[in-house]
Amino acid sequence: MIVIGGGLGGLVTAALAAKRGPVTLFERSRTLGGRFRNISHEGYQLTTGALHMIPHGSRGPLARLLAEAGAPCTIVDSYPWATFERDGIQERFSSIRSSLPFMRKAAAARLLFEMRHFSGPDCSTTELFERRFDLPLAHELVRCFLGWSLSCTPDELPARDFYAIVKNVFAYGGSGIPLGGCGAVVDALKGALSQKGVSVRHRAVRSIIVEDGQVAGVEDEDGIVYEDRVVVSDIGPKGTLGLLATDAVETAYRKSVQAIPESGGIKITLGTTTSLIPHSGILFPLGAERVEGLNQVTNADPSLAPEGRHMVMSHQTLRGKNIHKETAKGLADLEELLGNRDYEVLATQAYFGKNPVNRASQGNDVLKCPVGGLFLVGDGAKGRGGIEVEGIALGIMAQRHALAI
Repeated sequence: MIVIGGGLGGLVTAALAAKRGPVTLFERSRTLGGRFRNISHEGYQLTTGALHMIPHGSRGPLARLLAEAGAPCTIVDSYPWATFERDGIQERFSSIRSSLPFMRKAAAARLLFEMRHFSGPDCSTTELFERRFDLPLAHELVRCFLGWSLSCTPDELPARDFYAIVKNVFAYGGSGIPLGGCGAVVDALKGALSQKGVSVRHRAVRSIIVEDGQVAGVEDEDGIVYEDRVVVSDIGPKGTLGLLATDAVETAYRKSVQAIPESGGIKITLGTTTSLIPHSGILFPLGAERVEGLNQVTNADPSLAPEGRHMVMSHQTLRGKNIHKETAKGLADLEELLGNRDYEVLATQAYFGKNPVNRASQGNDVLKCPVGGLFLVGDGAKGRGGIEVEGIALGIMAQRHALAI
C-alpha cells in the first residue's frame, strides 16, 4: 500500500495496513501529523490545527482505531461533557430541561427519541428546530455546538447529518483530552509505524499513476515511480484530483469534487493565571457574536501549560473573508466573556483556503473514487455523523473491508 499524506488519517491507515503487508507513506513536509501536532511556545503546548480534544473520548472510534493500530493513548474523559454560559452564569444542560414547561419537555423528549432512532427529515437543521422546537435557547445551543464541532451553521447542515451526529453521541459518549495533547497521539502513531517497518519518505508526490481505470502507483517529485495497486490519499478530494491526469476520471466526478465547499474557522489560545472554566469539557458562551466554544485543556493535563498556569482554547466559524475583522470580533467576545480576569493571548490562528478546518464541510465528504484501488481518508472523507477527528476514524472504518485493514 502507498499512503499520500502524513496527517492523522494517513498515519492511522498506514499503521493499520502495516499489519497486513508493506506500506510506504509520503509526506512532503519534514514532520508528520499535519494539523494534529503540538507547537511549543513559552512552556505552552499549542496546536497546528485541531484542539487538544477527541470528540468521543476514550470510547470513540478514534480511540478504538488507535488501540488496534498499536498506538494506544491515555484519554481523560470530560465530565460534564459541556456546560453553557448566559448572563455570566455557567450552567449544566440539566438546568434547561428542568426549567421547561411540561409540553416543551415532551416535545424535546420526542425530538431526542427521533434523533436517536431515525434518519431525519430532508431539510436544514435550522428548519428542523423552527418546525419542531420553538425555544430560542435551544437554537442558540445548537448554533454553538455546530460552530464549535463542525465550523458550520445550522443553515448549512442537513438535518439528516445532525441526527447522525446525535446518534454517535448516544453510541460513544462525549469528549475527552489526550494526555500530552495532539502531539502525544501523533507520537504514538509514529512509534507504531516505526515498529511495523513502514517506510516514510519526506517528499512530495507529483502524480498518481492510473492504467485502464486502476491505480498502478505514484510518481514522486524526482520522477521516481513506486508501483502499487492500492493508494490511499490523505490530502483531500481536491488535492487528490490534482494528482490525477485529466482523462483518469470522468468530467462529472471532476466537477463535483471541484465544487465541494470547505469549512473555515479561527482558533484563539489564551494563557491565564486563574482558572476560567471549572471542568475539562466544553463551555458554550450563549449570545457571543463569534466565539462558539471554549475549553480549558489544562484541567485534564496541567503539563500543557507552564506550572501554575492554564491554557484555554476558543473556536469560531469563519464568516466571510476578512480574517482580521473576524479575529477582532472573536477577541472582543473573549474580552466581554472574561471581563477583568487575568489572561494573555498566546496565538490567533485562522484556517481557510488551502488550509481549511475541513477540506469538505460536514455532509459533503467524498469516500468513493471512480479509480479502482484509490481511496480517500482524512478530513475530506469523514464518516457519517463524524465530528472532526472522529469523522476521520469513521471514514476509515467505513472502508476497512475494501482496504483489507
